[in-house]
Amino acid sequence: MLAISFDAVYALAGALLGGIWLVTLRKLTIQGVFPTWDLILWVAGGMLIASYGLELIVILAGYASAYRIILKLLRIGAASFLTFKGFTWLNEIYTVLEDKISEAGVDFLTGVANRKVLFETLEQLCKSRRASDSQFAVVLVDLDGFKRINDTYGHPAGDSFLRMLANIMKEELREGDLLARYGGDEFAFIVNHATAEDATMLTQRLKNRIAKASWPFSPQIGLSCGIAEFPTDGRSGAALLRAADGRMYADKNRGQVKMTLN
Repeated sequence: MLAISFDAVYALAGALLGGIWLVTLRKLTIQGVFPTWDLILWVAGGMLIASYGLELIVILAGYASAYRIILKLLRIGAASFLTFKGFTWLNEIYTVLEDKISEAGVDFLTGVANRKVLFETLEQLCKSRRASDSQFAVVLVDLDGFKRINDTYGHPAGDSFLRMLANIMKEELREGDLLARYGGDEFAFIVNHATAEDATMLTQRLKNRIAKASWPFSPQIGLSCGIAEFPTDGRSGAALLRAADGRMYADKNRGQVKMTLN
């Protein structure tokens, strides 16, 4: 009798908990927290809950244990399908959320501004400063040795490092400056009301801090930086980025030559 009571409570609890989760997911989808809903997931979830409910009826009615075995097999099948399908559904939600965050101007991985915001801010600054020729600097930063992190420790470790680096850069920038992820392992920042010399001092601080940091990775990590100043190096965002990009790769080549000589 005790075993039957325990089994009945188990089946009832399974049905109630499954129902609560299904109703909660449905509510979150209707409210827009989850951007999509898969009907197949709803049906499979309903089958899983129904298997608990039917097992409770079988237990209370005293039917043969064969019925319970059939229901358990049905539940295992539904749960396996939900697990497989659920991962696909979550991946779709991840993609939709990433697109929404990107539209809002935020890089999904690091939480800093994305390329869209960088380009728009650059053009606005160039337009507003043309009359006065008030200076500002654009800096492009590329990581040296980052590929070895991904190859040795995997992409999750590389993603974690990019987030740590973004936080360090934000600490070094002033209020009114802009940090953006330019793409891959490249970042860009706008140093407002600053000359190329001011930006050079900033990049040197960053290089020193990165070089001295204790990272949980064996490969040495460094930075290659390129700086462009408005209006000396260009009077448009595109021109400034081209100048900064060329100097960044020149800085990277100098570093490679230095490593070769050593």
